Amino acid sequence: MEAPSDDQGPRILITTWTLTGLSGTFLAVRLFCKLHTKRRLWWDDYVLALSWIMLLFSIILVTLSVSHGLGKHVYAVPPENFPLLGVVGNLTGTFSILAATWSKTSFALTLLRLMQGRMRILLWFIIATVNILMSLNAVFMWIRCTPVQKTWNPYVPGTCWDPEVYPKYGMTAAGYSAAAEFALALLPWKVIWKLQMKRKEKFGVAMAMSMGIFAGATAVVKTTEIPSLASADFTYVSAPLVLWGAAESGVTIMAASIPVLRTLFRDLNSLSRRYYIAESKNATQTSRVAPRSSVNNTTVVTISVGAPSSLELRKTNSTSDKAPMRESCGQIFQSTEIVVAVEPRREDESDRNERLQFVQIGGAL
Repeated sequence: MEAPSDDQGPRILITTWTLTGLSGTFLAVRLFCKLHTKRRLWWDDYVLALSWIMLLFSIILVTLSVSHGLGKHVYAVPPENFPLLGVVGNLTGTFSILAATWSKTSFALTLLRLMQGRMRILLWFIIATVNILMSLNAVFMWIRCTPVQKTWNPYVPGTCWDPEVYPKYGMTAAGYSAAAEFALALLPWKVIWKLQMKRKEKFGVAMAMSMGIFAGATAVVKTTEIPSLASADFTYVSAPLVLWGAAESGVTIMAASIPVLRTLFRDLNSLSRRYYIAESKNATQTSRVAPRSSVNNTTVVTISVGAPSSLELRKTNSTSDKAPMRESCGQIFQSTEIVVAVEPRREDESDRNERLQFVQIGGAL
């Protein structure tokens, strides 16, 4: 009997659904930021949303596969489940490949709005080659056997490619995709470092746009797991491939959303500062500060309403604890008031340039 520890199904479900939920949250916040700030959604937003939908479909299919034996050793899976696991596995692989490809494409489209000249040509080259190689990877998954039904049903008579051919091509395509991920993560540094911003801010923006390095790392690990597809115990050995495939897409989606979230945090910080200054100005309109001790005397003019001819001038010491005695209602007191106003710090030239650079980057994101 199979030991409970040999069933990787629960770990697959917890990990993949957690990644899907986290990446979906990042994507939702990204879209909310753009819509809340009245920025128009662009192609990179739509492609990234489509990528997450593909990831969601793949994880739904993974859940179905786990219920039919994925994560268990092949000898513990009923033979009648193999055809279903085969076709669902092909669909899962197809959606997973599309999710990984389109998430990279989305970030490349974002960079297109920042790059110029040869850098744009390089980006288009990366977009085209990654999509071609990964799309062929998805197609080969379905046509490597004749008839096609044999790719998911081993009991159907027919022929298939050499068992090593498809995994090798898959490793080549996935390896190129990982390299493209690293390239996309490093390209923003060339542009951002030329901006007229403080070095600290340059580093922060560049790091925010380079989170794809972590996605590239997951893609490398996933590439090393592809040979498990040729294993006889594929239902058990392929579990890490499923996990790292979901991690690649999920981390890429989160990494592509972080730059937009950073501009949101900066906008919120700027908004809070403006609100604080406005509140300070409002407070000064009602706040009153007594004269300093250097002003010794305050002239008080008292006019009695009941006796118009009666006019009294009195001088009182401003430092005295006792207020002037009021003899009747309707008296008018004239006193000197000092109002302290808090003025906002004036924006110097460097701050103005920094703000303009952030506006440019924020608009592109």
